[in-house]
This record gives sequence, C-alpha cells and structure tokens, in this order.
Amino acid sequence: MVRQITTKLADWYRRSNQQLPWRGIRDPYAIWLSEVMLQQTRVSTVIGYWNRFIDKYPDAQSLAAAGLDEVLELWAGLGYYSRCRNLHQAAKMIVTDHDGQFPRDPEQVRKLPGIGEYTTAAICSIAFGEPLAVIDGNVQRVLCRYLGIDGDPRRGDAKHSVHEAADAALDCDHPGDHNQAMMDLGRSICTPRSPACQICPLGNGCVARASGEPTRWPQPRPKRATEEQWWAAAVVMQGQQVLTWEGDGELLAGHRGPPLARLAGPGIHAEKMADRELRRFGIEGATLLGHGDRFRHAITHRRLQIYPLVYQFTGEIPEAATTIPIEEGGRLPALHRKSLAAARKLLLEEPR
Repeated sequence: MVRQITTKLADWYRRSNQQLPWRGIRDPYAIWLSEVMLQQTRVSTVIGYWNRFIDKYPDAQSLAAAGLDEVLELWAGLGYYSRCRNLHQAAKMIVTDHDGQFPRDPEQVRKLPGIGEYTTAAICSIAFGEPLAVIDGNVQRVLCRYLGIDGDPRRGDAKHSVHEAADAALDCDHPGDHNQAMMDLGRSICTPRSPACQICPLGNGCVARASGEPTRWPQPRPKRATEEQWWAAAVVMQGQQVLTWEGDGELLAGHRGPPLARLAGPGIHAEKMADRELRRFGIEGATLLGHGDRFRHAITHRRLQIYPLVYQFTGEIPEAATTIPIEEGGRLPALHRKSLAAARKLLLEEPR
C-alpha cells in the first residue's frame, strides 16, 4: 500500500511543477537557506526573503563575514529569530571547520547549529541525492491520513509508524524530488483544515478520504495554554535618533531594540519598571515625554499588551547602545517596530 505512494506522487510532481526560486538547483547552501526559512513560515512569505538573502549573501563565506546585527536586520519580519542566529553561526562553522564548503556527510550536516533530522534529510536528499526521507508536519499529515495512523505522529507508536512509512515510500532513485513532492502535497492539497481530496493524487486508497472525515488525522495535539502578559517598552530618543540595545531578557533576547520591562498587570507601575530597566542599561536622568498608544502583540503561546513610554535623553550614550533614525524602525523586529511607531505618533503630536 505504501509503495503506491511513490509512483503516484512522482507523476503528480512532474505535472504540478511548482515554480519556486530554489527549485531545480543543487547548491546545498541555497537549499539550506530555503529550508530554514520555510520552517513555520508560508512559502509566499519566504520567496522575497530568500531572494534578498541570496542576493546579499550568495554563499556561506559572505554570510559568515557579515555582522549578526546586519543579518538580523535583513531577516526582520520573518520571525522566529533563533533560526537566523543559528544560520549565521552555522555559516561560520562551515567556513572554519569545512573550508567554506557545505559538508556532504549527513552526520556532519546534522552537527551544524539549528539543523535537525528533518533539515538534514531535506538538504542531503535534494543537493546530494542521499536516500533520506524528509518528515516534517506536512509529511506527517499526508501519511497519517493515507494510512489512518492514530495518535500523535511526533511521539510513540504513531511516530514509529510514520517513520517506517516514510522510509518505505521513499523513491531512492530520486529522493530529492520525492521529498519535495511529499512536502508540496501536504502544503497545497492535504492541508490541515480543508484538504482538497477530490484532486489529491493519493485519493484512491486513502483511509482518511474513505472515512469522509479526513481532518480526523493526524489527531490533534494538546494545545499549550495561552498566557497574557504586560510589558513596558522604553523608547529613548536623542533628537530624532532612537537608542537601541541588545535584549537579554525573556522577550527578543539577542535582538536590538528599546528595553522591555515585564509588568505585573495592565499598566501596573509601567513608569517605575521602565525606569528601572533604563538604569540597568546605563540611562539616568531621561525625561519622560509621554505614553504612546498601548498595542497588542502575539508571540507563540503569549498574548502581549505593550505600553510604550517615550523618553528624551541628552546625556552621553552608553557604550552598549547604538542609535538609528526613528523612521528606520523597519529594521527591527515587529514588536520593536510597533513601539517605535507608537513613539513616532506621540512625537508628532507634541507641540514644537
């Protein structure tokens, strides 16, 4: 039954021929970049970012030579920033440990920061023809539905069954095309909520389709409770320049932006907590200009309410701080961009 997937999928993949900028190339660096960006991100969003990254950093050497802040700036808006930090760190390892050449051995690929079993299989099968089955969320969904595999495909017996099926279905002569076809099928047809069973190349023989309730598989995982949090964002201005620091706290650690202070509840002691955070970053005597408009922001399992406070500072800029023009806030992560937008609105309203 599983082997039927191989032929049907190959025929469909040749006919569908999805046009993506990283398709049809064998450059492991470019494939790696696309796979990292595609994690938890829509293809339509990734295309523009991938093109810009390849233009600016066409190989591991150029990426490794760039500063992390510069790389993060190009990544801004793509989210899940740990992916970008791992990408930069891995590029440095490729240069120092592999003479700038992307390693071919799957075991060596797996040792690079941020590269797990799935990404290793994707890179090595597509770039080098290694017979490794890719198993991401899309592949799990396709196999669970086609075979009627019960349970959480990430754990226990269900995980074992999915891995066995993925290995059995793999086209060892064309593993890269097969893996891309499996991921494409899950992304475009066997979707989580509204699968297009009527046009699916695996429709005949699919347990989920025959049941009439295809979305029963894979069985839903327990949802993590969403936590409500409140934060103050201390936007410090010197003229029309915004002071930024590298975050070292719970939110956006490792990314530059205004300091963030956790609050005990909605707006509770926002000024006091922001002042405390500013002193920790070396800012004393800043003048509070006012409060920007509160806004909401979501990060994974957290719903945040952000209270921007805007300060003017005329003292000496601490060594750890850098400045950017307020109109260039688009270089920062989304939460910081929103804080700067709220500050800019307040500044425009201030009497001159």
